[in-house]
Amino acid sequence: MKWVYLIRHGRPDFPSGQTLCLGRADLPLGSEGFAQAAAAAQALPPVTAVFSSPLRRAVQTARAIGEPNLLPGLTELSMGAWDGLCFSQIRRDYPQLYAARGEDPALLPPGAEPGELGLRRFLAAMEQAALQAPGDFAVVSHAGVIRLFLEHLGSPPAKPHYGQIIPLFWDQGQFFLQEAHPHA
Repeated sequence: MKWVYLIRHGRPDFPSGQTLCLGRADLPLGSEGFAQAAAAAQALPPVTAVFSSPLRRAVQTARAIGEPNLLPGLTELSMGAWDGLCFSQIRRDYPQLYAARGEDPALLPPGAEPGELGLRRFLAAMEQAALQAPGDFAVVSHAGVIRLFLEHLGSPPAKPHYGQIIPLFWDQGQFFLQEAHPHA
């Protein structure tokens, strides 16, 4: 059995202070994000390995913990045509889809990655990390894929906060939420 610490990266440095629709847009951490990364690293017990999405905000968060092994499957869902746009521009350029997506988040922006595909690649990357890590390990990734993964494990839908640590178990080839693990 291994402990797995799933961590959402720290808050990115949003240009002009405007929150963006982030998927694959590769923003660095802002000062708040670096503080969140340091706090997460301080709160973690010792780990034998750190795995990260290759996007800068995740890598910078992971480096607060140790030298990360980059796994492309941990990358955030692509938001297609909306990726990297501020929400006021999305409302202006896609008013009907933006309003409809507010009612049904399963509706995708043009060219966005379907959740099922993102979850499949994320699951494969998590399994690869579990098999490579010699003991307990940390994984730094993104809100969208983390949310899908946790829902897959039976957690209610919830978006993790910047720098949030979610403890899991890897046992007998499966991931378990801490409260759902039979041997915890």
